[in-house]
Amino acid sequence: MNEIYSRLAAIIEDVADIPQDDFNEDSSLMMDLDLASLEIMAIIAKIEKEFSIKFTEDELLSVETLRDAVEVISAK
Repeated sequence: MNEIYSRLAAIIEDVADIPQDDFNEDSSLMMDLDLASLEIMAIIAKIEKEFSIKFTEDELLSVETLRDAVEVISAK
């Protein structure tokens, strides 16, 4: 889980220009990180490329926090 979180955090830092020290696994993508929908879509695209996976619509709708994202990625 730590490796996945580290890679996910690096993607968020790169796309949204938010330092990794400013968020953790329990941070909400929309509420805590204040990400716009375009930023979230760019993050999703980078995650899918980085991990060679595709998210279903249900999986995307279930992700609210970084921990949720790590769990979905881990399950693939």
